[in-house]
Amino acid sequence: MPVKNLLTYSAAFVSGAILMGLEMLGSRVLAPFFGTSIFVWGGLIGVVLVALSVGYYAGGRLADRYPEKGPLALIFALTGTWTAFLPVMARVSLPVVAASFDTRSGSVFAAFLLFFFPGTLLAMVSPWCLRLSISSVEASGRVSGLLYAISNLGSIAGTFLTSFYLIPQASADRILRWFSVSLAFLAVAVVLSARKRTLSLIVSLFTLVSIIAGLQSYPIYPWHGIIYETQSLYHHIFVEDRGRQRLLRFDDSIQGGMFRDDPYESSYPYADYFHLALCFNDNIRDVLMIGLGAGLVPKRFYRDYPEMYLDVAEIDEKVEEVARKYFGLPESERLKVYVKDGRIYLKETSKRYDLIMVDAYYADSIPFHLATVEFYELVRERLNPGGVVACNIIGALSGPNSKLFRSMYFTFARVFPANFVFPVDYSEDSEYFYRNIIVFGVKTGDRGATGNVGGTGQSDATGELVPAEALSRDEIIKRAEALSREKVTIKRFPEIARNLYQRQIDPEDVVLLTDEYAPVDALLHLY
Repeated sequence: MPVKNLLTYSAAFVSGAILMGLEMLGSRVLAPFFGTSIFVWGGLIGVVLVALSVGYYAGGRLADRYPEKGPLALIFALTGTWTAFLPVMARVSLPVVAASFDTRSGSVFAAFLLFFFPGTLLAMVSPWCLRLSISSVEASGRVSGLLYAISNLGSIAGTFLTSFYLIPQASADRILRWFSVSLAFLAVAVVLSARKRTLSLIVSLFTLVSIIAGLQSYPIYPWHGIIYETQSLYHHIFVEDRGRQRLLRFDDSIQGGMFRDDPYESSYPYADYFHLALCFNDNIRDVLMIGLGAGLVPKRFYRDYPEMYLDVAEIDEKVEEVARKYFGLPESERLKVYVKDGRIYLKETSKRYDLIMVDAYYADSIPFHLATVEFYELVRERLNPGGVVACNIIGALSGPNSKLFRSMYFTFARVFPANFVFPVDYSEDSEYFYRNIIVFGVKTGDRGATGNVGGTGQSDATGELVPAEALSRDEIIKRAEALSREKVTIKRFPEIARNLYQRQIDPEDVVLLTDEYAPVDALLHLY
């Protein structure tokens, strides 16, 4: 590599690194407002690709017209200044965009608004550097190959550095400040080598603004009362105090909450519905929960049922740390957390459970591999005879917004024909409303026709054994009343049992979710 081209090649490397760093970081900037669904990533990647196309073309045209280093310095200065103020622009513009558009169009518009301009500028760098590096036609192939290889190495470095080190270690606005200052210093280095006095003054002005702005902190998230915030490999995590409540947020969705003056009481009633599992099997000892969240469900089970041993599979180690520090999840041999994807945990463990609870679906995105026939078959294999599975699903029972729930329900019912559906806070005139729906399935010997009611063999008031298929709503309510007197401390527990849904669930236009085809994000964002 010629020494005289060292700065040019360095510029190509750094521009490639920061461009990919901005793309990876873009998901974290957009997440508090649009979530992390496939549509957010698709919109962001699409906008960056458009910026690359425009930048490559414009950079090549302008480099032929101005084949010198000065404009290159101005590109870095402008990009550094834009990046420095990007957190402010995000904080001001994204709430308006999120309120005005749906997730698909809103995420594309937001990505264009924030990342198209810096992406285009950085894309202009490579063709400009190529024009500056070619001294003869005979060397053009070798030089262009070397320069684009260096730029691509920068992109690789930016991708890995941002994803594996920067995002887990720092907030999005802090990383943007680092990018801004880096671009500012690169602008100074390039303009000094160009030796253009007037241009040096202009670049120096932009550089000074970039550095000053880059030293400031402008939190992007829109909520007040944030007492803790961190980035993990999977989420932008917030802990928010709101009146009596303490809430856990992943990106733009609330994952759970407790009352600070009563830390075992969930501020969201769906958590109480998991205790209905005891109506179908009152001899539960070994429990697995997939998805920890704020830890309210396993924490309450741990306290209320000392005979139970609880395992939790949680993919994000930061979530466990937050649950223990801010939501009082206890340390105990009876409550163990395994930092592992729930499906992988089920595949690797040989343990069998009496109850498996699945609470790993988000309001903006659903891990598709935890919603397929193959997943539920694996769950069934890990249940003891008479074991119960409980899934927290977000959706509507009927109407135009129900397709996601109906697809997930009939996928579930394919494996657990003995099943129960409990809409949270149900009333007959609210079937079209989006809500938490807790679906229970019971492992019986019968794998026959699906139905809305099932269960293990339980004794009724006369002492007779009631088979799963014959367990009626009245009998479930009776069991809930007995449990509330003897074992369960959940308030209004029998009233919760009365929410058993008994209407037929419409199978029309339902998609059976499999590992090969599970369009859960598309179904979720239809609404």
